[in-house]
Amino acid sequence: MKEAKNKELFAAIHLPTKADWQALKEAVAKDGLYHRNRLAIAPNGSISYINETSASLHPITQLVEQRQESNVGSIFYPAPLLSDQTLPFYTSAYDLDQRRIIDTYAVAQKHIDQGMSLTLFMRSVLPEGLYEWKNQGTSLMTTRDLNRLRNYAWTKGIKSLYYVRTFTEDDEIHTANECTACMI
Repeated sequence: MKEAKNKELFAAIHLPTKADWQALKEAVAKDGLYHRNRLAIAPNGSISYINETSASLHPITQLVEQRQESNVGSIFYPAPLLSDQTLPFYTSAYDLDQRRIIDTYAVAQKHIDQGMSLTLFMRSVLPEGLYEWKNQGTSLMTTRDLNRLRNYAWTKGIKSLYYVRTFTEDDEIHTANECTACMI
């Protein structure tokens, strides 16, 4: 560690050396693992809201997300640490090229032995210029768009797409389970 502050922060913490990792590798090769799965991604969705944190690899869904709970009605969850000063740093998942989300998950997937809950966040009307395959004036989302993204995810090594959430122009959010036209 080059910075004094970092050395101070980690002074009492043993950081594994290359020799430590090599010894672990040899022990696993010889004896196996007690638990088969070494790493899983959490939290996402509701668990992250309860813990007032971001949803692991998921991008921020909305600056203030509204969730409908059966017992209490609507609950509003602002993005973690949202303020006037942090506002410029947040981009809604619905405004991102979904390939960037897939790319992020693809990097992580190489190091995780479980499938991840990768969600695509699509608008029913896609922002102009977001995807190069969309022609001028044809910005409605179609199953063809979803199929392109699914194929892209597959080529990147993603094991599955867990949800496709669709944000409609009337600010309603639907999952593929609620929207027949959204299913692939």
